Amino acid sequence: MFAYASNLATGLGAVLTTISGVLILIFILAGLAGAFHNPYVQIVAFLFLPAIFVFGLILIPLGMWRRRRKLLAAGTAPEALPLFPRLDFNDPHLRRVATVVLGLTLVNAVILGASTYLGIEHMDSPVFCGETCHTVMQPEFTAYQQSPHSRVECVQCHIGPGASFFVRSKIDGLRQVWRTTFNTFDRPLSTPLLQLRPARETCEQCHWPAKHYGDKIRVFGRFSTDEATSPSYSAMLLKTGGGSLDTGRHGGVHWWHIFSDNRIRYVAADPRRQEIAWVELTTPDGEVRVYQRPGETELPADEIEAKARIMDCIDCHNRPTHLFRVPSKALDEVFMARPELLELPFLKRQALAAIKTEHPTHAEGVAAVRSSIEQYYRDSYPQIAADSAELVTEAAEAAAEIYSRSVFPEMKTDWTTHPYNIGHDDFPGCWRCHDDEMATADGAHVIPMDCETCHVFLVEDSPTPPDLTRLGL
Repeated sequence: MFAYASNLATGLGAVLTTISGVLILIFILAGLAGAFHNPYVQIVAFLFLPAIFVFGLILIPLGMWRRRRKLLAAGTAPEALPLFPRLDFNDPHLRRVATVVLGLTLVNAVILGASTYLGIEHMDSPVFCGETCHTVMQPEFTAYQQSPHSRVECVQCHIGPGASFFVRSKIDGLRQVWRTTFNTFDRPLSTPLLQLRPARETCEQCHWPAKHYGDKIRVFGRFSTDEATSPSYSAMLLKTGGGSLDTGRHGGVHWWHIFSDNRIRYVAADPRRQEIAWVELTTPDGEVRVYQRPGETELPADEIEAKARIMDCIDCHNRPTHLFRVPSKALDEVFMARPELLELPFLKRQALAAIKTEHPTHAEGVAAVRSSIEQYYRDSYPQIAADSAELVTEAAEAAAEIYSRSVFPEMKTDWTTHPYNIGHDDFPGCWRCHDDEMATADGAHVIPMDCETCHVFLVEDSPTPPDLTRLGL
């Protein structure tokens, strides 16, 4: 059998397997020591090198098989070239060879097992999802890092538990790799993701809609673009609700829309689900109500069957992690957190103008926004620029940070390209259905547009922050 190994393919296979195996072991040790800070290193270590390792292992017997065929073709008698080795473990030499082969097989199994595990672990990491295809995923990864879910791994929402969706996601990943390689991906990325699992299999692993949470108070400020960046504060009572009939406590937004006491199906008139054409509500007692707008043609049963979607969390919370904030509201949040910035005249006006200016690249835009704010105060308010240099720098950095999280020219992505369905200030949101027009055929039931259906203003447009202790809450 050793005569069969005397060929180029087997020798090359042995070299490739040995070198790649040693490198994989080195990378494993380096990874355990925390030496990896680049996503491409782990791709090479646990995806590319294992492929070479396996290729080398395949070359070894393939070369031996081809060598035997050549010897037979040259006239060597078949009985002199056995296809399989004669195993006689009474032979000390054979026992030593078998021990070496068994040891190398175990080493190969360890190397392949460890590299496979680490390769899958890396492919499931946020670093792999967000940084491997940097340009494509930069907007989503940037938003993810600033979100409430920044410590939740991407795969927990995009894949969830179980082998079937894991395999399906990896197969779909091949399509994404192909489109990235040949630069045919969408700009901006198209949403919603049609292959995303139902929220009950992902979101509800942590969030429990059956629990009654009651109403929530939200206090927020809105700031004008005048010289004083004048504030206007509001306090809102949100009827978030939840619960179930079984617990005796139920109601509010979550109970009506997603919990099993009620079931809502809908048909969207557009791929982005921003226009709703048909809604069906099944109440806890089994009553079925179908809502459409007056004058619209009734949808055929086969179309409803093909297109109807059961409403779940992401139909409203459609950007729970990858939210690109509207600049005006993002600035309002900055002013709420850092009220000292209100000392700078016309800050919101200038910041909005700078953020909304188009730039060829993301990096150039960030630098330009920062420079624009600093230059404005140097030119228009030189005394403020001199006396409050640190405050001006802080304001410039805040505006640049908002741009960096919201505008990505290379991907043609900004706060306008991905509608957000919570509320109704900036996008249709709730009003996709709650428009006072969606009604049952007999007109007995209408999906209301009444503000107090979902929230109540406790304080509205106050020039000073509200004192909640005076509201008796």
